[in-house]
Amino acid sequence: MGAHAGAGLANHRLMRSLAPRLLIRGLALVPVAALALACGDGSDLPTGTGRWQPNGGNSSSGATSSSSGGSGDTSSSSSGGQAGSSSGTTGAGSSGGSGGTSSGTASSSGGSSGSGSGSSSGGMPPANPPNLGVSVDQTSLQMQLLANGTVHVSVAPNGYSGSVTLGAGTLPSGVTATFSPATLTLDGSTAGTATLTVATVDNTPPGTVSLDVQAMADGTTAHASVSVEVQSIITIHIPSGVNNLGGTVQSPVTSAYGPYPFKIVAPQNMSSSSPVTVYFMNDDDISHEIHADNPDQGFGHDPGPFGAHSMDPYVRQVNAVGSYDFYLHDQGAPITIGLVEIQ
Repeated sequence: MGAHAGAGLANHRLMRSLAPRLLIRGLALVPVAALALACGDGSDLPTGTGRWQPNGGNSSSGATSSSSGGSGDTSSSSSGGQAGSSSGTTGAGSSGGSGGTSSGTASSSGGSSGSGSGSSSGGMPPANPPNLGVSVDQTSLQMQLLANGTVHVSVAPNGYSGSVTLGAGTLPSGVTATFSPATLTLDGSTAGTATLTVATVDNTPPGTVSLDVQAMADGTTAHASVSVEVQSIITIHIPSGVNNLGGTVQSPVTSAYGPYPFKIVAPQNMSSSSPVTVYFMNDDDISHEIHADNPDQGFGHDPGPFGAHSMDPYVRQVNAVGSYDFYLHDQGAPITIGLVEIQ
């Protein structure tokens, strides 16, 4: 009994001396087990691919360069960074937890889980853009001043179905372009057509300009080109019923022929070989005669009346810059007057 009691006392003292070591070793093992349970088998770790997915958004990491912390890593892409938030390049993935620090391995995981809310719009890639074809029935126009010209425009859909808007790009000074209709609806196989009306004013500069015909759909534009030559020629019309407008010498009618005055831009090196040509067209039901007083400058008086609904056979070739008055001689007085200014 004494021997057994001695052995028991010795064992008891041995256990008392080993207990603190076992307790300390057991405490050291607890975080390791907890960490193993938190990490699992690694199948839920972010892939970091950032690739497009059919259902929208990117991979759960929200960044291609995101890491899970690291020992003492202070990089902003680490999920265990200073504020515990990942600054991904594509998505704002918030895989960092609250209060993660950059020092030591215990803070490198940055929290229990990440939301991984990528901010990419995702969705399907855009469809192929329309491949429209645009053609015009004439690629050049010769136009007088204060006149209209027309071009027929055709738009081939080449498989595109939808609306097409027509336009003329940036227009030169004194030139307007109007489409009728301005919008076409294409069915994918049948060409749409429209009429383009090009107009000039009295002071459109002479010369040749390029007009860009445009067909626009879904962010793409197809083009065709029309060369417009503006000539130093103008036709002035005598209106129907001009004798009934009620003008007097004291208060003459100035609006019968159009603008008062006609303001015409002189051609370069204006002369008898490079003049401004002025025609008169009689739209009235009776004959008329143009009175003018500048024969030396090419703006002279009619030799006689000319018939209803016909062009004045006397063509005026004005060779110098200046102001040129006219009125209807057959009215007996300047009661329906006009003025041409060449500048």
